[in-house]
Amino acid sequence: MKKIILSFIFISVISIQAGHHEKGHDDAKTVVKKAYATFAAGDTEAWAALHADDLTFTVFGDIPTTGKHVGPNAVIKNVFEPIAIHWPNFNLQHKAMYSDGNMVFVHSNMTADGLDTETLHMFRVENGVIQSFTAFDDTGSMAAAVVK
Repeated sequence: MKKIILSFIFISVISIQAGHHEKGHDDAKTVVKKAYATFAAGDTEAWAALHADDLTFTVFGDIPTTGKHVGPNAVIKNVFEPIAIHWPNFNLQHKAMYSDGNMVFVHSNMTADGLDTETLHMFRVENGVIQSFTAFDDTGSMAAAVVK
């Protein structure tokens, strides 16, 4: 009887622990899909709500959006606003999305006036919000397409 009770307690503890970190939060891929949808719709308020207050958003290269931007408002001001100015008709068309735990990788076609290339984005999702983003862009093609 003692073994049955201990087995029951052990199974109960494992069951409770198995889902505790996801409770009340969407999975990482769902959060990332929502972020892309709000970006595409131009809904910066909804986009910001999907990101941590101390979000780290990194863009490599030498283009108008380059840098490590901290916080959703900095991204909106220093990345989204310049995208609209320097790459008119900017669009992302996803080719594939992969996840490994809280990491999500998105391979996309990236187009705008004078731009047709590919990109890879890497997200880290923690507690149901995006904590970090890194863009691995074809910055040479992006620089060549910049509208001044």
